[in-house]
Amino acid sequence: MDAISEEKQNIIRIGTDRVTLNENEVVIEAKHETADWEIRTNNTPAVYFRDQKYFLAEKTAAAPPFKIRYVLKPWPAGKIQNPRVSFDYGKDSVADRDSARRGEAFDEFVGFCLLPLYPVLGLFWSGMQEWLRRFGFIPRTITGLSIFTTFAVILMEGVFVAVTINASLRSGHLMVGGIIRALMSHDVLHLGPVSIPVYVFDGLLALSCVMDICIRYTRYLREDQWSAGFLQWLLPKSLGGK
Repeated sequence: MDAISEEKQNIIRIGTDRVTLNENEVVIEAKHETADWEIRTNNTPAVYFRDQKYFLAEKTAAAPPFKIRYVLKPWPAGKIQNPRVSFDYGKDSVADRDSARRGEAFDEFVGFCLLPLYPVLGLFWSGMQEWLRRFGFIPRTITGLSIFTTFAVILMEGVFVAVTINASLRSGHLMVGGIIRALMSHDVLHLGPVSIPVYVFDGLLALSCVMDICIRYTRYLREDQWSAGFLQWLLPKSLGGK
């Protein structure tokens, strides 16, 4: 019984980690991997735990519910006493690690939810594209895909124009337009005393898409790190233009 009691006393909890204290080593069974904790033969980093100095001797997979197992051994007397890299291990470091992991898990979840919108994310301007990096989206990649999406919009405009013209010929009622007209139930948009034919908006959409493709695709081919959103080139660089 005394041996079992002594063994239990050598096992402690530090945050979500289980730590086993032995005479010649410290075994850490961690829920998550700690960044930069790698076994190195040169410039070995020191790990400080309870005012004692250790080095990482082993790093292996751990039995569930833990993910990884670290073995720390006392810092040898012959090693450099002031290594370039050192880590503190304790409740604060474990809490910081787990908090960062929760943030990464949240970013992965948001990135997964945004995947259905992947073809249109590059239409956002560069500031938003840079923010999307945290969710795993590369600005240049989504910019390139959005250029293709803009081209697809032009094709769809042409298809809807053909459909509405064909419908006009059959019904005898003039109904010309593209995507916007297809989404609306009438031919004219009334803005107070002003009435604007819906096909005007379809024409503006098609024209802006053509211009955007010509300019953005040219820049995309010419500069290997360039990225920008739909019509962002209209603004001067001082205001966020590209």
